[in-house]
Amino acid sequence: MLAYAICSSIGLAVGGLAAWKLPMQRPPQEVRLPYYTCAFIGAILGAKIPIWLSYGFADYIIQGKSVMGGILGAFLAINLYKACSRHKGGFGGRFVIPLAIAIGFGKIGCYLNGCCGGTLTFPVQLIESMFQFISAICLYKFYQHTKRPDLLFPVYLLAYLSMRFVIEFWRIEPRVLFGFTVYQYLALIFIPVCILIIWRRSHVNMVVAGK
Repeated sequence: MLAYAICSSIGLAVGGLAAWKLPMQRPPQEVRLPYYTCAFIGAILGAKIPIWLSYGFADYIIQGKSVMGGILGAFLAINLYKACSRHKGGFGGRFVIPLAIAIGFGKIGCYLNGCCGGTLTFPVQLIESMFQFISAICLYKFYQHTKRPDLLFPVYLLAYLSMRFVIEFWRIEPRVLFGFTVYQYLALIFIPVCILIIWRRSHVNMVVAGK
């Protein structure tokens, strides 16, 4: 647990530094608090739901959390708030690169702690960690090239869910139906959503540019 706590703390510190230094526009002051609140509540609830679906509720009321569930929970909560408040535009672009960095360090902590493992010779936790660090670099390069922060989060989420769907075949998780894990079913649900969001935001941008 100590190694995990240390790696997670390093991830939060480095991710926070990246968020502070990134040359991206911050959300307007008036929307920050409700967005942050929705994201926090969604992440807390979302981090538990895949655990409950995989292992049951009674023994895991407090124990265990899911990074993927937390990301999807925050994603749903923010989009629900946007639908209710009719606020337009993407919100997660400024935070997705720091998020990937923080998760990358956290997965190293998982490896050192001996949790979230798999059946591959090379530890799946380190594969996930490398994915996160590479994603952070690629997303920054993508932003430099496109100047489209509104596309960063859905692009990251699409890549992350695709990676998780594949790597779940080697992760040690309960198989709930047809040999798939809860995480694979979540990926199958949200991958089309990400594709639709990317298409709509790209399409709207092209329409506006053509006027």
